[in-house]
Amino acid sequence: MNPARSLIPWKIVACRRWLLLIAILLGQGVHAGTILKRIHVDHAFRYGGGEWEIVIHGNDGDSDLDPDEAVLVVIDQPFPSDGGRAVRPASGQWDFLGVGANEDVWLIPQAFTPLIWPGWRTEGRFAEYFDDDPRLGFTSRFVKISLEEVAYSGLGNGHFSIWSNQTGGVTKRWITSADGITEEDAYYFSSGHAHNNFGFSDPGVYRVDYRASAFLSNDGGNPPAGTNPVASPVQSFYYAVGTYAEWKAFYFEPHELIDENPADGSPEVAHYHSDTDQDGVGLLLEYAFNLSPVEADQRSLTPGSGSGGLPVVYLDDSGGQSRLVIEYVRRRADGAPRLSYHPEFSADLDSGWMNAGSETVLPIDATWERVRAEDAASSEEYSARFGRVRVELE
Repeated sequence: MNPARSLIPWKIVACRRWLLLIAILLGQGVHAGTILKRIHVDHAFRYGGGEWEIVIHGNDGDSDLDPDEAVLVVIDQPFPSDGGRAVRPASGQWDFLGVGANEDVWLIPQAFTPLIWPGWRTEGRFAEYFDDDPRLGFTSRFVKISLEEVAYSGLGNGHFSIWSNQTGGVTKRWITSADGITEEDAYYFSSGHAHNNFGFSDPGVYRVDYRASAFLSNDGGNPPAGTNPVASPVQSFYYAVGTYAEWKAFYFEPHELIDENPADGSPEVAHYHSDTDQDGVGLLLEYAFNLSPVEADQRSLTPGSGSGGLPVVYLDDSGGQSRLVIEYVRRRADGAPRLSYHPEFSADLDSGWMNAGSETVLPIDATWERVRAEDAASSEEYSARFGRVRVELE
């Protein structure tokens, strides 16, 4: 029997930064959370009747949302026209962002953007008091937003920051998780509504926990000191930075996107290497080859017409010399800038993998394209050949 026509099962090899799909001569939902991507909303902390209400406030007539049921998306495209990816300036004043000089950082700007633009909103009869924080040093009806925790799921470090652009080009840093979270990691505002800059050091999913606090009265002194403090419960808000994080947020509940305390019964379901639907295909491969992570839909691509499925590998003898061909779907580069596909061939499963000799690409739609990759070697040169598609997420 010709070994080039033997059927051998494909397998997945998982590592921290990449996954391999080995395809050797194969013969053959409804989204969970509300995705907020191009909208003006506010982190709203309202106090009245002795209780706090915490919501994502919809501006322009949009409904309020429960923060535990929504995800704010930062698009991984160049800032400011297409998304939130920018390059960190070289000056040391930007070290708090948690990335090196001239490295990528992802941000939501303080100034208006037609993309996601979250602000801050408070409602309540809060007192004027003097705050001696060196970033303030004056009297107003301050509400303090304290950073309690940052949880992150991704391949990087996942540092989070908040800062403001002040008059005269001054940058006022409020919050940074890059050097650990302390009592100084807090944002103050007094107008009832405000905006600032949000920074993220890496693509991935972030759960950021905030607590609001204010005073209901003051002592009447000069300057007045706050009395009768009230503090809100800790509330989580979720941010998906990049295409893969957004894709996961479409299918999974926000609390499933981030590692939680194992004792609370809500572990991270959507880990990079998990097989959430138990169909033998890891999450990253479901994303890469247009399969569902919540439906057991493992299948091979239909050559010539399919729009989703695992790569199919077959022998093509139409050109006079038989050559191995891999056909697969891939996300178009403009929509998935950190995902790369590498069709490779070898005579040995353990080593010697080489890039395809030629590729033919056919667009399917705005997101997907179908690729036909041909081995540079013919079947006459080797007694056996193997093909694989290596998928890498950076």
